[in-house]
Amino acid sequence: MGNIEQQQAEMQKKMAGFVVESKVEGITIMGNAAKQITNISIDTNIIETKDKEMLEDLLITCFNKFIMTATKIEADETQKMMNEMLPPGFENMFK
Repeated sequence: MGNIEQQQAEMQKKMAGFVVESKVEGITIMGNAAKQITNISIDTNIIETKDKEMLEDLLITCFNKFIMTATKIEADETQKMMNEMLPPGFENMFK
């Protein structure tokens, strides 16, 4: 079990090293594949419109895009790790 826990910790550390950026109509969310947000930028033009509902919709869209991208990176890296752990010829076992 210790080996699995160690591998999970290593994977989390690796995911923190992948930069993830999501942009939607003047909103940018920056973070990493460990799904940690490091920065949010909102264009002043969006704020000046004072359209609260539009801003909320854009934020939801941008956050969802960020999560989808981070999740895809995590899945790809997990698959690579599994392929490295399996004996030759078993790489496609979990696809």
